[in-house]
Amino acid sequence: MAGWWLLVFAVSGALLVANAARPLTGPLTQVPSWLLAFLTTDLAFFHIGLQLVVAAAFIWGGALETLPGKLALTLMTASTAWLIVLWLPGLRAGRAARGTAEQLELDEVPAVPKNLLWKPFARTREGVETLRGIEFFRAAGRVLELDVYRPATNAEGRPALVYLHGGGWIMGDKKHQGIPLCNHLASLGWVCVNANYRLSPAATYPDQVIDAKAAVAWLRANAGERGIDPAFIAIAGGSAGGHIAAMTALSPGEPALQPGFEDADSSIQAVVTCYGVYDLTNRSDTQNPEFLTDYVGPLVVKAFPETEPERFEAASPLDHADKVTMPWLILQGDRDTLTPAVDARAFAKRLASASRHPVGYAEFPGAQHAFDIYYSHRAIAAVELASRFLATAHRRAADTP
Repeated sequence: MAGWWLLVFAVSGALLVANAARPLTGPLTQVPSWLLAFLTTDLAFFHIGLQLVVAAAFIWGGALETLPGKLALTLMTASTAWLIVLWLPGLRAGRAARGTAEQLELDEVPAVPKNLLWKPFARTREGVETLRGIEFFRAAGRVLELDVYRPATNAEGRPALVYLHGGGWIMGDKKHQGIPLCNHLASLGWVCVNANYRLSPAATYPDQVIDAKAAVAWLRANAGERGIDPAFIAIAGGSAGGHIAAMTALSPGEPALQPGFEDADSSIQAVVTCYGVYDLTNRSDTQNPEFLTDYVGPLVVKAFPETEPERFEAASPLDHADKVTMPWLILQGDRDTLTPAVDARAFAKRLASASRHPVGYAEFPGAQHAFDIYYSHRAIAAVELASRFLATAHRRAADTP
């Protein structure tokens, strides 16, 4: 019996690896398949370690004395080798990041401690304190809160960052994303806020952008109390948060997006978007058609793309790229099945053609969607590149008369 149970475990592990190699992209399978692929590949050695422990237990119980047990061990050996092959491209993430850094002539900053690879879900960093659940805005009966990540030592005139989580506009929370970046920047002397925003379907776009602008305005209004330089506030976000961050940066001074705080300064001085959504019209046909008709249309924009295309264009960063007025860094995985790299490349190209400021693009080999949520080789490379980019943008802004 031990042999059969080991074979069931081995088949399950092999299916996870097969999914990581070729995630499903159907309307109903895309998100769960991505999630399993993402967790399997970047946590490869934890996955392998679990397999070794389970295999040892079953072998101790006599599994190898049976044919199913021998088949299971063969299958586990093959799937482990395959998983290592899938994991190896992550080692090239540092090279990709350095290439972009050299192209942009970025300043050096202290690196992320490599021992965090063995603590992938670490939430804290030495020398950084976190203040949670601070109210910054009220809208539509909702109280919106943010978390502040700041150096443990007090100082004045620190640069600041607003981070916006992903979750397809309908889920997610400030507590679960952007932690590696916020912690590292805070360790370098920045003040970072990880802000919530109203979620669909209760919220209708552009409610999310209004909330993001409110977070920027709150941070600037409280700059003195927080030791922040109000002249330099950057924004970052991943996935849907990347879309919201992009639209926040590309809509300066629009009163309709600042109801009740029209006179507040919500300008952005630098942007980092990670695997963002840059086109809500699907003009390049990279998304499933149902993404617009069954998801974004009824749940987020509350419109039909075939009858009100202008509303989807108005919500697409690609259609506002000519408004760029700040340095911008785009981070993307080349195996992203939720926000394909082709859209990120098109947006980077459009930004670069319109901007007089640096526009950087880094594409990480083998990286799936949300590759920077927990510590891995890719996440560390992304965080270090983003930190170098933001530190350089701040230094250059300070040097400009």
